[in-house]
Amino acid sequence: MKKIFLLLLITAFAFARTNAQVSFGPPTFTAIDPVTITVDVTGTPMAGETEAYIWIFSNASVSGNAAYPNKDGNVNGSWGNSSDAAKMTAAGTNKWKFTFTATELFGQTPAQLKDFGFLLKSKTGSKQSPDYKPYAFEPLIFTPTLFRNFPAKVGVEDVITVNLDKSLATDVNTSRMTPASVTVTFYNDGNPAVAVGTLNNVPVRNNGSIWSATFIPTQATIVLPGGTKLKSFKYKFNGTILDTDGKTSNVSTSETEVPFSDLK
Repeated sequence: MKKIFLLLLITAFAFARTNAQVSFGPPTFTAIDPVTITVDVTGTPMAGETEAYIWIFSNASVSGNAAYPNKDGNVNGSWGNSSDAAKMTAAGTNKWKFTFTATELFGQTPAQLKDFGFLLKSKTGSKQSPDYKPYAFEPLIFTPTLFRNFPAKVGVEDVITVNLDKSLATDVNTSRMTPASVTVTFYNDGNPAVAVGTLNNVPVRNNGSIWSATFIPTQATIVLPGGTKLKSFKYKFNGTILDTDGKTSNVSTSETEVPFSDLK
């Protein structure tokens, strides 16, 4: 009995350590949100390698379920010759990172995506890490709104996605707009009326009627007076419409303000 208990304890410890090698930014995410995986391969056959490629696959916890098809990531390439798109970015000694949006990477709808798994490998597949799996996607349960940000509560170091659902627009310019960029303006708690930094021309991407842009507040040049901190940001989508003469006009949506939370 003691031997069985010891074996279970060792197995649990090994499992916990393996999962401790993987982190995500943001910590929780849906299938339509960009997420960055960071992996520490210390103690695996990939330790010490100068290059790492991801091999990623959807619905790692299910097999043969028509509702959740198993698909390889479109960046994988072949096992013996990983594609350049699968090459990971160095993030420190034995650490690698990779950013993706699940619906784009797997070519599946949010409803078809339950979770995913992945491993790291050399380009030729001669070396590989253990499988890391499964990691679940948060369900897309929210009340549709014209503007939405993810995560719902944001910190100043988060990867933030802002969304515009044009199908819910009530003004003509927004409903007819072809979005091209997002402008993000930051405010501090000392003087909330005065901007302390701006991100211009943040690129957008389209998923049907929903347009999205992703940014990190620390990408902006922000000048904070001593003793203050960021309080909030405002964002607006910019784009073009055709006027009654068929000429292109520049338009923007109204601004939406999002407060920063003190996330621990």
